[in-house]
Amino acid sequence: MKQEIKYIGNYKILDIIGKGGMAKVYTAIHIPLNRIVVIKAMGRSESRKRFKQEAWISASLNHRNIVTAYDYFNIGSSCYLVMQYVDGLNLSEIIEHEAPLHPITAAIIAREVCLAINHAHENGIIHRDIKPTNILISRQGEVKISDFGVARGEDLPHLTSTGTVIGTPFYMSPEQATGNELTCQSDIYSLAIVLYEMATGKKPFFGGNTQAITAKVSRGKYTSPLWKDPHHSLRLSKIINKAMKKNLKRRYKIAEHMRQDLERFIGGRNILQREKILTELLQRIEQTKQMTTVVKKPKKRRKKKKRRYLLVYLYILLILIITGLIYYLVKIVTD
Repeated sequence: MKQEIKYIGNYKILDIIGKGGMAKVYTAIHIPLNRIVVIKAMGRSESRKRFKQEAWISASLNHRNIVTAYDYFNIGSSCYLVMQYVDGLNLSEIIEHEAPLHPITAAIIAREVCLAINHAHENGIIHRDIKPTNILISRQGEVKISDFGVARGEDLPHLTSTGTVIGTPFYMSPEQATGNELTCQSDIYSLAIVLYEMATGKKPFFGGNTQAITAKVSRGKYTSPLWKDPHHSLRLSKIINKAMKKNLKRRYKIAEHMRQDLERFIGGRNILQREKILTELLQRIEQTKQMTTVVKKPKKRRKKKKRRYLLVYLYILLILIITGLIYYLVKIVTD
């Protein structure tokens, strides 16, 4: 059994929050600055070149809607990337507890992601893995995208062979699912899928396995969110449908254009109150979690009481049977 890591350099490990072949992810305290951070440790199946490229890309992007990279270092043969810790929830957790979200709330989150990916695109970076688990919302209502592990930079060496499918099947663009060359429009399509899921509580493409999902994605046919969104928001549905056009000429060319349409839908007043709206959303989820925990406890106690009563009944029944048997034997002897 391997001994748990307690320190990595100047960082004291608090917890492990993610583990896989590509990387291990920890929360830690940077001792000199007494700051909570996230440390991503390179996994065995991750290439050193790709991991270092992720660190370089993350450090090159300075935007309020992108998780900040603080440090990159080696200890022996191990590589580590230190990033900003976001105290809150990822969008996948929010969708699980609250979806379908109110159209305005969903559009606010999508707008913030638009700002992030537009900044990345302006710097020649395509994320290639926009999905709910890579979108973080802090308790202060800030939205940030994370994980540039499979991102591609136009001025960086291509580490993926032509025709190789990269990304998460549920959130791929049609050109991504078929292994074609990607542009920034692929990230826009992936964001539209996320927005679809926020608004409806359903994914537009689904299947029993990866091949079935990517086959549906590559065809680009799905049910319009208008029919699945309980609010039946026609304006939001139009934005999603435009961002999910299979034909690149009909899709948003840049994320900035999608952001502009989202802002017209959201309205100036709601944009100013966006952090308050998202803070209240997280507080509501937290309260729901606490209420669920409180409700579950009495149920367990009642089950224990039922078992206790059952044992008492069985004990009484056993005494009655023994008493009856003794009475019967005594009667036979007397007779």
